[in-house]
Amino acid sequence: MPILHTKEEVDAWLTEAGWHPGRDVGEEAFEVIKTVIERYRSYGVEIEPSDHSLAFIREHSFLRAVIDTAPENFAIFTPHLAFKGDAEEISELAADLGVQLFPVGYDTYDGSTLLMDTNGRFFFSHHTGAYHLGREKYEALMSLMSSEMEDAEDYFV
Repeated sequence: MPILHTKEEVDAWLTEAGWHPGRDVGEEAFEVIKTVIERYRSYGVEIEPSDHSLAFIREHSFLRAVIDTAPENFAIFTPHLAFKGDAEEISELAADLGVQLFPVGYDTYDGSTLLMDTNGRFFFSHHTGAYHLGREKYEALMSLMSSEMEDAEDYFV
């Protein structure tokens, strides 16, 4: 997959995955949100979607967008908890950032989690560390596709 440089390229990439302007998965979004909240809670972590993450989830849930074809890797834009240890790591990252975080997607290659904070910023929890992807959707997805990410530590309070 080529690196994305413009909003139009991001929209085209998402369109290939089934997205369209005005897309809304409605009640299905609430079911996946409920499930992921319960899964985090089972590990002692309380999470709640912000208005920003809820809007993103309603518009993008269940999309499966190609990141790289060798090895096969997709961005799945659905709230998820890949590994039980992630719940605690994400909770610690939220505390360091001084904001709530909510999972809005993950990658299939190594289960890294795409997160949104209460201000609409995107972060990425990867086994190599936590990263800031961008202040909004387009900036974040361009960063994700280019692997040009800033350390989340630069945003700690």
